[in-house]
Amino acid sequence: MMPTVPGRELLGHLNAPVQVLRPVWLTGQCTVPAPSGLAPPSALTLSDGEVDFLWWFIQGSIMDADVRARLNAHWGMCARHALAFFCVEAAFRPHLIHGSTILYNELMHHADHLLGGHGLYSVAPAGVARHRLRPSGPCHMCSLGYGPESSGNAPPERLAYGRDLANARAFASENRDGWLPYICGQCAGNGSGVLCRAHLIAAMEHDGATVLRHHGATVSRISVHLGRFEHSFRWDSRGTDSAEDRGALIAAIGWCGGWCEILQTLGTH
Repeated sequence: MMPTVPGRELLGHLNAPVQVLRPVWLTGQCTVPAPSGLAPPSALTLSDGEVDFLWWFIQGSIMDADVRARLNAHWGMCARHALAFFCVEAAFRPHLIHGSTILYNELMHHADHLLGGHGLYSVAPAGVARHRLRPSGPCHMCSLGYGPESSGNAPPERLAYGRDLANARAFASENRDGWLPYICGQCAGNGSGVLCRAHLIAAMEHDGATVLRHHGATVSRISVHLGRFEHSFRWDSRGTDSAEDRGALIAAIGWCGGWCEILQTLGTH
């Protein structure tokens, strides 16, 4: 039984096991799962169900209108599943990480529209943009019951391949100039003034207009570079992307969903 087919989910998987929330601890400002012992949290380890779902998901589900609407409502996926989407796609298609790029390019374009004061947002109060930055729906994968303990029905070879982080880490390392400048200082606990979407919402509570002006340029830069990366997938534009353009994909995932999972799994080296 497949968890989804290109463009459709199977309704039976709405009853898939739901992840059990565990206690959390804080590393800097990052909220991460508390380990059973004293060792620091480990890197992303995907369940059988998560790998199985994402293997089918990258075949084309991103193009389904209902799926895209859910993803847009949550500003992508939760931190865990946003990173998982990227890592699984990189594992199977290291030279065509297209699904993540399409989704997050669209989201960053929308964020740039909000924070840049384009259209009606040029006359709307900052509180309107703050409200629109909030998610209006759950994470797509979480809502289907996929989490660290969910089971799957994929061959062992596919599961091992999907869990392999080598391609994702290589992509992050080779293109780090495109995402290191955008790491949220609150997520990393390093004092940087850069903020992810969630911490930007919190900062806007007191002086929204000033915060918008300060952070709008950051979002715009990510959006421009990620747009160039997506454009480079076209045959007549192949080879036109730079390391900064490619790295903007990780910057966008971090901005939309937070940086804790990314920093734990991909590091900064």
